[in-house]
Amino acid sequence: MLNVIAVPPAPGQAQAVREHADALVAVPLPADAEVRGDWVRAPGAGGGAVLYVHGGGFAHTMPEAERVMAYRLSQATARPALRVGYRLLPADPYPAALEDVLAAWQAVLDEGIAASDVVFVGESAGATLVLSALLELKRTGGPLPGAAVAISPITDFALTGASLAANDGKDVLSQDVLAAVAGAYLAGADPKEAPQSPLYGDPRGLPPLLVAVGTDEVLRDDARRFAEAADAAGVSVCLDEYTDLPHAFHLSEAGEGLLDRLGRWLADPVREVAVSGPEAGPYALAEGPDGALWFTLVHQGAIGRRDEDGQVTVHPVGARPTVIAQGPDGALWFSEYGTHRIGRITVDGRATSFAPPTADGGPFGIAAGPDGAMWFTLSAADRIGRITMDGEITEYPSPGAFPSALTAGPDGALWFTLNQGNAIGRITVDGEATAYPLPTPSAAPVGIAAGPDGALWFTEIGAGQIGRITVDGTITEYPLPDRQARPHALTTGPDGAVWFTEWGGNRVGRIDTDGRITGYDLPRPACEPHGIVQYRGAVWCALETGSLASVAVPAE
Repeated sequence: MLNVIAVPPAPGQAQAVREHADALVAVPLPADAEVRGDWVRAPGAGGGAVLYVHGGGFAHTMPEAERVMAYRLSQATARPALRVGYRLLPADPYPAALEDVLAAWQAVLDEGIAASDVVFVGESAGATLVLSALLELKRTGGPLPGAAVAISPITDFALTGASLAANDGKDVLSQDVLAAVAGAYLAGADPKEAPQSPLYGDPRGLPPLLVAVGTDEVLRDDARRFAEAADAAGVSVCLDEYTDLPHAFHLSEAGEGLLDRLGRWLADPVREVAVSGPEAGPYALAEGPDGALWFTLVHQGAIGRRDEDGQVTVHPVGARPTVIAQGPDGALWFSEYGTHRIGRITVDGRATSFAPPTADGGPFGIAAGPDGAMWFTLSAADRIGRITMDGEITEYPSPGAFPSALTAGPDGALWFTLNQGNAIGRITVDGEATAYPLPTPSAAPVGIAAGPDGALWFTEIGAGQIGRITVDGTITEYPLPDRQARPHALTTGPDGAVWFTEWGGNRVGRIDTDGRITGYDLPRPACEPHGIVQYRGAVWCALETGSLASVAVPAE
């Protein structure tokens, strides 16, 4: 589901934009700007870089005004900004300008700046060049920047967007002018091919995108349709629509708000990527042996796979696949709550399933055991199961009601939550089970994971607490700041802390081994975070509304 933010104008702002369209850049370059060729650095700028590609219909440039914008971008991002001066029309049509942007990108890399520390920013024609450059880099296998911002891009030179006619006369840019620009720029190149028309490219694997456009622009639908396509391809993309504002609004005083938004967006460690429709219900996730991220689509009856390039593949399985874990055999194993079976799927998508002896058992939690088998809970039957790699199943009585999540402990046993028994359970590989009652009544524990400190950590969804139990049964509880947060699942992060989802609080939480708690709000309200896992240096969680979210773990 595309994350669209409607940005209302301040009183009188829409008219002010039209009357003073260049207010933001029609000022001298501040005296504290450090200028080195086309590099502009504002005070306080650190490492990384902004690659800034100016607008002007591919035909015009205003170097002084562009240096002012580069300065403002440097301020907003705390990075030096490189103003890209590319070849212009009419002398140099496509692909000259794109070649120059790519050459500027290589020059940035040649200065030793890490690609991941660079953000591309383009406005109007420059935004088109930014998106074209990303698609070309992706096609050729070149390094991609860490993020990109496209302000009012032309994405479809075939000129099929409905807003071209709907907003003609409302915008400062007309449909006829845009048609003339398209003809001059393409000079015979196909308007329905990428990279020149970004809408016709494959956006899979592009870096996080912030797309901004005014709702009165003739290019409104160019921005919308590209953002929608990128979102559908699994790219982390935000679309900001500035109500009642025309083309080039970002150069007016309204641009101050956009620059502030850009800085906050870059600093936000949380990114969201769509992997399904909102009805499919991503629920739990695990890293596969193939390096991809695998997840259950509980309401779709499917298992999804997202590779490193952002490509999503969906494999149908039985009803209500719930929790998924990597097995010792190079496959993924999962519980099928709706069909009361244990499923297995290979990395090439071949699925099989096995029925436990107890019918209607409600399999839920599943984890690899220390004995080369998979262990699982039968929540509706109050039993713990064990399945070998050839499908042989053994069941053991649970020491309490409604066993839920399950994990391997550091002591060679399996540990699990007893959601309705208000306890933490432990079972040896020989089937000997013990229960440890929780101090807080009606705590309703759900998630459990081995912590970084040799203990087991668990969530108390009913009490709004995080719990810790040592292998000798000593329990400590940590109340959350929001006792209605309904913590659900947890994992150990790459920073040596425990991370958890707050289903009721719409957050991802973090607790260190001393009990200090912090949290991160998720991008949209009521997104229902459930499963969580460490993956490639970040923490990822499943949002039942159709997405996965990643949280960049800050360096200690």
